[in-house]
Amino acid sequence: MTAKFTRLSLCGLLVVVSLARASAPPHMTKTLANGLQVIVVEDHAQPLATVEIAVRTGSMSEPPEYNGLSHLYEHMFFKGNQVIPDQSQWLKKARNLGAQWNGSTNTEFVNYFFTTTSDHFAGVMEFMRDAIVSPKFDPMELEKERVVVTGEMDRNESNPFYFLFHETQKRLFYKYPSRKDPLGDRKTVLKATVEQLRTIQERYYVPNNSVLLVTGDVKADDVFKMSESLYADWKRREDPYVKFPLVEHPPLPLSSVVLVEQPVQTVTGSFNWHGPSVKGAEIPATYAADLFTFSQGEPSSKMHQTLVDSGACVSVSLGWLTQVNVGPISFSFEAAPDKVDRCVLAIIGELPKMKEANYVSDEELANAAVRAEMDTLLAREKPSALTHTLTFWWTGAGIDYYLGYVDNLKKVTRPQIASYLDTYVLGKPFVFSVMLPPNLVKSGLNRAHFEKLVGAKPWAAPNTAAAGGAQ
Repeated sequence: MTAKFTRLSLCGLLVVVSLARASAPPHMTKTLANGLQVIVVEDHAQPLATVEIAVRTGSMSEPPEYNGLSHLYEHMFFKGNQVIPDQSQWLKKARNLGAQWNGSTNTEFVNYFFTTTSDHFAGVMEFMRDAIVSPKFDPMELEKERVVVTGEMDRNESNPFYFLFHETQKRLFYKYPSRKDPLGDRKTVLKATVEQLRTIQERYYVPNNSVLLVTGDVKADDVFKMSESLYADWKRREDPYVKFPLVEHPPLPLSSVVLVEQPVQTVTGSFNWHGPSVKGAEIPATYAADLFTFSQGEPSSKMHQTLVDSGACVSVSLGWLTQVNVGPISFSFEAAPDKVDRCVLAIIGELPKMKEANYVSDEELANAAVRAEMDTLLAREKPSALTHTLTFWWTGAGIDYYLGYVDNLKKVTRPQIASYLDTYVLGKPFVFSVMLPPNLVKSGLNRAHFEKLVGAKPWAAPNTAAAGGAQ
C-alpha cells in the first residue's frame, strides 16, 4: 500500500504509465444504473482472477489540510468494515479467500485490488463491495495506520532523490503544491480525524466516480450480473468535481533554480516545464510528447549522441507524465562533478535543435511507435497487471484515449513535434533543479552559480495566500 513517489527522472515513470496503449484486448463494459462502470477482460489461461476498484481522487483533490489523507484512507480500506467489523476476522476472511491484495495512492487516482483463484472469485467480489461501500474507520486502527504511513514517509526520506523530486514539485506547482504530492504531509496525517476520512468517502467514493475492473478466469455476464446485485444500494451522488473543481495550476512566472544538498557522489538534476494535459485542445500535443520521448529514449538518438556519447553528460533522459491536470515535462541528467557546467550548457544548446526537421528521421519516428506498441502488448501478458493499466487510463485520459493510442501515435508528424516543443519547452520558464554534495556547493557550485549558468533569477514566491483552496 503505497503513495506513488516518483524519482525526478520521469523517463522511468513514463515507461510505467505509457504501457499497454495499443488497441485494447477483448473486453466488455457495462455502466450500472448508479453510474458505476464495470470493465471485464476474460483470460482463461490460468484459474486466477483480479478484482480492482479505482476512484478518481488522490492528491489532486487535497488542499493542505487534507494532504496525505487519500493515502491514509487507502491504508484504512484494508481494515474492518460494517460487515466484518473486527480486523482479525477481516484478515481471516482474506486468508480463507486465498487473496493477495494491495493498493496505491497517486496524483489523480487511488486503486485497490484483490487477486485470487477463480473458485474464490464470488467471495472476493463481495469482499471488495463491503470494503468500498461500508468502511468502518475504527479509531484504534487509525492510530496504528498513522505509524505505518509515517513509516512509509521515513523510507522515502531515506532516498536522496525524494528530496530532489519533492522540492522540484513544490516549485513547479508553486501555488497548489499539495495537489501534486500523494505521499502527503506528516503533520496532516498525524492529526487526521475519522470525520475527515468520512468527508473523503462521501465526496469521492461514489459509484459515478469509480470503476470496477475484473480480469482473468471469469465470464463477463457473470461479473455484470453479480455487480448489479452487489452494488444496487451504493447510491449515486453529485459529480464531486462539479462542486469541488480541480485547481488550475498557474504558469511559471519565471525560470528559477532549486538546489538540494545530499550526501551523493555525482550531480543529478533536470529542467522542468509545465506540459500538456490530457484534455480538450491539448490532447494532440500529448501524442507528440510521447512519440518524441520514445524516439529520444534510444541510445542511437541524436540527443544521446550529442550529450552522452560526447562525454558531456553521464546520462540524460526526457520525459512527460500523462496527467489530466498539467503533465510535467522533465529533461533529466547526471553529470560528473568536474563536468557539470559542460553538461548543463550542452543541454541548453541542444534544446532548440530538437525542433529542426532533421533532428529525428521518419524511420526513428516509426521505430518509436513500434516500441510503444511492443510495450503495450508486453503489458497485457499478465491479466492482473493489465487491470492496473486499465485503471490508470480510465481514471485519467479515458478508455477511448487508450483504445486509439497507438494509432494516434503513428500519425504524429515532425511539425507537430516542433509545435509541442514551441508551446511547452522552448523559451518557456522552467524550474532547474540540481542535487549535489555539500563539498561541491562550498566549492562554488551554489545557487547563484546555477542561476547565472541557466539564465534564471532568484526565486520570490508569488502570493500563495489562497493556495489551499476550498475543500
